[in-house]
Amino acid sequence: MMQVRLALAVSFADPDRADDELALAHQLLGGLDQRSSTLLAKVVALIKDAGTSGVTNGAQGVNAEIEAAGLPSLHRFVELVLAFHHAVRGEDQGLAATIDRLRALTATGDFAYFTDIAHYMAGLPLPEPSTTRWTKSEADVRSAWHGLVRVRQEHLLAGN
Repeated sequence: MMQVRLALAVSFADPDRADDELALAHQLLGGLDQRSSTLLAKVVALIKDAGTSGVTNGAQGVNAEIEAAGLPSLHRFVELVLAFHHAVRGEDQGLAATIDRLRALTATGDFAYFTDIAHYMAGLPLPEPSTTRWTKSEADVRSAWHGLVRVRQEHLLAGN
């Protein structure tokens, strides 16, 4: 389970390393019935491919699997992927719809910071002050998430 989470953390910044971490996660999950971790590994695969074609359709497939598995809390991870994907591609309409869905999925307060992150990735202002207490300043967090989008755009422009 921790290997999947490591792959998740790495996938935003380093899709090549994410491939290696994800391969190890699949190896460790082989033969186990860890639906949550297996589905999260599929989310990681979407993150590492963010900005390329097929991510939106892939997200729909993963959402269907999440629903079938009865693990609705994982939908917010898929929406975070889509926010990253749309930010990388500059798809404002898709991003706005994704943020709306993400806001609904985090309305209880669990993972509410995902909505902040979606705004930060796209360089958008928050509609209201955040309730999240970051370990760094909000400006630093905003810059870091938006920086990941720029790095992915550069990665894709370089043909990777």
